[in-house]
Amino acid sequence: MISVLLKPLEIALNHALRFDLESHVQLQQFADRSIRIDITNLNIAILARFTDDRILLDTAGDDIADLMIKADSFALLKLLNQPDSLFSNQIKILGDVQFAKQLQDWQQHFDFDWEQQLARFTGDTLAYPLAQSLRRGFDWLNYNRSEFEQSVAEYLREESHYLPDKSQTQRFMQNVDLLRADTERVEARIKRLQNLIEKNT
Repeated sequence: MISVLLKPLEIALNHALRFDLESHVQLQQFADRSIRIDITNLNIAILARFTDDRILLDTAGDDIADLMIKADSFALLKLLNQPDSLFSNQIKILGDVQFAKQLQDWQQHFDFDWEQQLARFTGDTLAYPLAQSLRRGFDWLNYNRSEFEQSVAEYLREESHYLPDKSQTQRFMQNVDLLRADTERVEARIKRLQNLIEKNT
């Protein structure tokens, strides 16, 4: 199932690279190298292999790569927006640390526009209402953040009679903050997509 989902992501990623000439040229320095990404809370392992001009994605079995990254999905989502978080205590790195630093530098200059890639696959007609729906959903989450946090807290205290310890509470709040940051980023991308659609109509 995961391999089926990875294929369109691989296509979109390489398509975006072709339009980012600088990042595409720099990709050559990673030729014949590989990264294994273990998403710990989902029990999923992904293998990314580099060629001279593209990135290949596949599921990872017992593969050992030049660089191995272990983190939960929240930390990896944060990494997409904040390359500096690669060397945080939320992410475990094994293997070639110099390779990791080179990847971090490369990622900081590579802007992967998810919304533009969505429009390429779905077409402008579907991309616009989908982007609008995503924006409304993220706006709702952002606007109701305090109420959401309070409701969850009341449920944990009164309904389930379960009181989380301090570390669990802090982790939950960090994830909420991450969701808020992702919301703001997606909103900015949606605005860019809307501007692109308006220019093409």
